[in-house]
Amino acid sequence: MAITFLNNIYLGNRLLDYIIFLAIIAISIVFGKVIYYITKNILKQLVKKSETLLDDIFVEAMDHPLVFLIFIIGLAIAYNTLTLNEATILFFKNLISILLIIDATWFLTAFLDQLIIHYVIPLSAKTDSDLDDALLPIIRKLVRWGIIIIAAIMILDKFGYNIASLVAGLGIGGIAIAMAAKDMLGNMFGGASIISDKPFKLGDRIKFADIDGKVQEVGIRSTKITTFDGTEIIVPNATIANSTLENVSREKERRIKFTIGLTYETSSTKLKKAATIIKKIVKNHKHTTNKVNVYFTEFADSSLNLTITYWINNLDAIFATKSEINFAIKKEFDKESLDMAFPSRTIYLREE
Repeated sequence: MAITFLNNIYLGNRLLDYIIFLAIIAISIVFGKVIYYITKNILKQLVKKSETLLDDIFVEAMDHPLVFLIFIIGLAIAYNTLTLNEATILFFKNLISILLIIDATWFLTAFLDQLIIHYVIPLSAKTDSDLDDALLPIIRKLVRWGIIIIAAIMILDKFGYNIASLVAGLGIGGIAIAMAAKDMLGNMFGGASIISDKPFKLGDRIKFADIDGKVQEVGIRSTKITTFDGTEIIVPNATIANSTLENVSREKERRIKFTIGLTYETSSTKLKKAATIIKKIVKNHKHTTNKVNVYFTEFADSSLNLTITYWINNLDAIFATKSEINFAIKKEFDKESLDMAFPSRTIYLREE
């Protein structure tokens, strides 16, 4: 009775054939689980002992796609056990092809992502610039989406779409989009220019136009800069690429130049003494170099002017250094009774 029931025909196939169809799929799923267990617990441990990292990456990327591949093979074997019409056979063939494309895409995206993680990221960490580190997440996304788009085009081909006309349409549409998105493309090329030329790195202080701040993030379209007022400015990359930019952080020394005016009552001896005092104070400061120039440069309207030039080598302490040196000069001048001049005018009256 049971055998007779199993031999009943439904849609051109015995009930037993459908049971075999489902059994093959179930076996493929179970077999896939077994292979996954072997890959995860045995094969991965074996490849870790090898000297190369490539086999580790390959095994890591293939574990889930391999299970899916076994299921696809099981489905291909299973549907061939059934008696099907041409339309249904074509459906299963296209389905198998689409599933294989999805599986290959799954493996490739995982494999290339692991290559970037284990090879490209360590290389970028050794470079002086932080910009490539900031760009890597974007590259990973572009690689992933590039493979997905190619896979989508192949799947559309399986659905009967004319890929040649589709690509041609994309080409014509691409020209229209490029014209409409001129600014966006300009910013993308500007970002590429920043990455290749490396005019600054993350954390650098840069000045251009009326913007002065530290670079926080560099993206494909724009760069984020934090100003010293605490605000965040988002600047299109094209603007930065086309600007004359000053990288303040690459400055090794800051030149300081100023003038001190002494009264006309100051003698030549005291004027020389003043120059000696200034040189000594500047040279003895911990944040200055030995390059100090003090010159008697001008007989001004109300003062004898000394022009001082020196260099600060600690760029984080520029204002503090200037303040300390100025206080020290004022203190020593007071001790030596060196009077600084201020604007004044002498009026002579003549009796007639």
